[in-house]
Parts: sequence; structure tokens; C-alpha cells
Amino acid sequence: MPVHRLGEGGERGGVVLISEVWGVDEALLGWARRLVEDDFTVAVPDLWWRHGGVPALGSSAEVSAAVGRLDDGTTLRDVAAALALLPRDRPRVAMGFCVGGLYARLASAALPGLAAAVEFYGRIVYPTLSAEKPAQPLDLLPGRACPLLCHFGELDPIAPPHHVDELERRLAGQALPGRVFRYPGVGHGFMNATRPGWDAAASELAWQRTQRFLDEALPA
Repeated sequence: MPVHRLGEGGERGGVVLISEVWGVDEALLGWARRLVEDDFTVAVPDLWWRHGGVPALGSSAEVSAAVGRLDDGTTLRDVAAALALLPRDRPRVAMGFCVGGLYARLASAALPGLAAAVEFYGRIVYPTLSAEKPAQPLDLLPGRACPLLCHFGELDPIAPPHHVDELERRLAGQALPGRVFRYPGVGHGFMNATRPGWDAAASELAWQRTQRFLDEALPA
């Protein structure tokens, strides 16, 4: 599996940074470099390597169809393989955007050994279940084994407010820390400066909150 590695020897730990549906692009690598500046080693796996590269994505229907082809179990095994490339003697974190945010949240329940997970606007409820998506993500939350931070735009059609409400309700019923932040006036993809939904103020605020969360969640 192709994996970009940045910041070898990061003293604070390692982060698997999981991409949006657009794959490993300059926006994602920009956030990876920000993590390196914060003294993390970063592994960025290619979610699409089993599918011949990032598919042609134009309409929302094409995006939905592409995401539907990603098998949850197989993708989480790829995330686990990327985690295995990070130093084992330091805390390890799963973080992702869009579909990568969903897999960061799923990793918090499915993959042992994580110190924390951070999600940016992943899907909360699948429209339908399938062989690739055999279970609703919300139903997997009871397996969560690390603190989780989630960021959502209030205008996001992929993660509408009533879905975020349900996620927040379920997190509140768990012993481990789970926090949701909502960003007024912004929609999906507000962290990606190369996409139309980017919002500079919301993205910087979300990153500052993420830095504080990692400061609190990871051992000094």
C-alpha cells in the first residue's frame, strides 16, 4: 500500500492522516506538514490504491458511488497497516477528513492501541447498508477505546444536524471523552483550501481545537 511518511522521529507520537474522497492531495499534505511542525510523525495512506487510483469525481452521485465502493473492513485494515509504520513506543492517533474522518471514527472503535482519534465531517449514517458497508457507524461506537473529537459544519448535507445530534447523544453516554464541535454557516469540506467549501476562519479554529484536544489526550 502506498503511504506518504513525513516527520520521522516526531517526539509527540504518530498520526495516521486519512484522506478525503479526493485522495492524497496538496491540501491533505498541508495538514500533514502542520502535524510535523507540532512534532508528530505522519503516515498518509492512499485509500484508492486497490481501485486503480482516485476515480473520476464530478457529480455528487459519482462521489457517493465511489465512496460506496470502499469496503469498510478492508479500508480499516489499510489504516491499521499505516498505523504499524508509526513508532510503537509513542502515542498513535487516527485523524481524517470527509470519508477519512469516518474511518478515523471507525478506527477509534475497531483498532486497538490508539491514544486518540479526530474526525472532520465524516458521514454519520449510511443511506443504505451493503456488503461493503455492513453496519451503521453509530452502532459501532460502543467499541470505542480512545478519546474522540469530531468537527462538523452546520450546513453539511453529508452530516446533517439531526445526525450530529444523535452522534453527540451517543458519545455523551460513554465513559471515554467524546466531543463534538459545530461550525455555523459552513458546509462540507471546510478544511480543504482547494475546494469550494473551504472556510479559512472555521478551518483555523477547528485546527486550534484539535491541537488543544491532542495536548489533553496524549501523555506529556
